[in-house]
Amino acid sequence: MLLLFALLAGAGAAAFFLFKFATTDGDFTLLSCGQPRRDKVDGKVVWITGASRGIGEVLSMQFASLGAKLILSARNKNELERVKYNIVSKHPDSRVEVLPMDLSSDEESLKEVVHAAESLFSSAGVDYMIHNAAFERPVNIIIHNLL
Repeated sequence: MLLLFALLAGAGAAAFFLFKFATTDGDFTLLSCGQPRRDKVDGKVVWITGASRGIGEVLSMQFASLGAKLILSARNKNELERVKYNIVSKHPDSRVEVLPMDLSSDEESLKEVVHAAESLFSSAGVDYMIHNAAFERPVNIIIHNLL
């Protein structure tokens, strides 16, 4: 009887383990982090590159929901304005600044953008930086390199 109980408990533990693995996208580090904590980001300045779409857009929305002040950067200003509009529509108290930039620019241009970012929000600086931008080569260059 004790052996049967031990087998059932082991099977239950294995089922729980598999369930947790499946619900954390197979990344157990997410389990140890717990839920996002508002007190860690509320009022902090978070600068996100690649914020005009995809993961950067989702991260922007998540940080806004936690009370962060956002600096959104990407090459496409219109897309950044769209993301800002969506954030402010969902979180009206959000503070969001758009700072277009191209990470493939020369060093001097990038220094100017960094200085501009640091001076936003009453010169509060930047508390967190998330580099999410990708480098995309034009399709015709990719095709040419394949041939």
